[in-house]
Amino acid sequence: MTEDAGQVYDYRLDPINNDDDYNLISVINQTSHAWSLARTRELSKYGYDLSIMRSAVLMVLQTRDNNATPTEISQWLLREPHTISALLDRMEKDGLVRRFRDMHKKNTVRVAMTEKGRHAYEKSLERDTFHNLMSVLSDTEREQLRNAMTKLWLRALQEVQHEVPWASKAPSHIAVETVSKD
Repeated sequence: MTEDAGQVYDYRLDPINNDDDYNLISVINQTSHAWSLARTRELSKYGYDLSIMRSAVLMVLQTRDNNATPTEISQWLLREPHTISALLDRMEKDGLVRRFRDMHKKNTVRVAMTEKGRHAYEKSLERDTFHNLMSVLSDTEREQLRNAMTKLWLRALQEVQHEVPWASKAPSHIAVETVSKD
């Protein structure tokens, strides 16, 4: 149970076994799903047939100067390459991205946003849902959550690094700072 300003929250989704680790992971998953539903609702009002994953692909393309390989996209988004390939097929069909051969490496495929994709990306930057959801946390709570979730994420990647090829490269876009405690 967690207490916050006089409120007590019982997050036990498995109260019979009282397995705290399971219950914490469950509440993270349930929260993620609820956030996903809220964000999907927000994105749907912009048109462009956006979803959270489509929006994420466009964000990766923007970050990679509108020139990324499907493998790079899958590593950034922690998804299997075949999953990203299928998503890119649908996004290309809908006119959001285009694939092209690399001029220097003929066997390499690159992905770029189309003009329609750029407009969709710009609309996806309106993130009222995220700001509204995160507004319940203080700055201190946000920093604690960021640190805790990053630790859990890195540990989870260690657990699966021998099973999925992207796991060992996944944190490559995360800046890690070491803070001395003087």
